[in-house]
Amino acid sequence: MELSIEISRMKPGVVTLSLIGPIDENSSPTLDKEICEAMAEPVEILAIDMAGVDFITSSGVGIIVKAKTSLKRRGANLVIMNLQSQVEKVFEIIHLIPVLEVFESREELDEYLVKVQQNIKGEDG
Repeated sequence: MELSIEISRMKPGVVTLSLIGPIDENSSPTLDKEICEAMAEPVEILAIDMAGVDFITSSGVGIIVKAKTSLKRRGANLVIMNLQSQVEKVFEIIHLIPVLEVFESREELDEYLVKVQQNIKGEDG
C-alpha cells in the first residue's frame, strides 16, 4: 500500500497533512516532499494527522524529526495527532513523545491553537 497524503489549510498559518498508509523507506521521500512544499509557504503550525498510519520505520521517523527541527529554526511548530497505539509505541521507544507535541484528536489540537492565540493576543494587547 502506498502513502496517501491529503493537505488542508483550515486556519491561516496552520497546515494539516492527513496521512493514510505506511511510512517506510519507500514512502518517506513522498512525505518529505509534501512537508517541504507545505513549509515553502508561511506556516506557523504544521500538523500531521497520523490516524491512517499503522506502520512507521526509522526513515519515517527521521523525516518527522527533520521537519520538527526545520520548523523550530523558523519559529514554527510541528504537532502530531491521532497516533495509533503501535506507532505511538515506536515514538515512545525512541523517546520522541516528550519532544514532539502529540494530540489525541483534532479537537485537542484546536484547543491548543486557541490557547496559543489567546496568549499571543494577551502579550500584544
